[in-house]
Amino acid sequence: MGLLDLDKIIIKRTILGIRCSNCGGNLVLSPKRSIAGRFIKLVSLGTLTPKSYKCEQCQKRYMLL
Repeated sequence: MGLLDLDKIIIKRTILGIRCSNCGGNLVLSPKRSIAGRFIKLVSLGTLTPKSYKCEQCQKRYMLL
């Protein structure tokens, strides 16, 4: 019987239906927010909340409004 180490399992939330335009990889939520995202939130007075995403394979960053 094998043992499963739960401390080493990392679960990332992926966006369903949206793929990276470069490589076709999965997009995951990025903890870092871009300067453009902060500026958009400031100008819109908090009505828009842009979120930053990063591709798992090529590490390209995307911002979704």
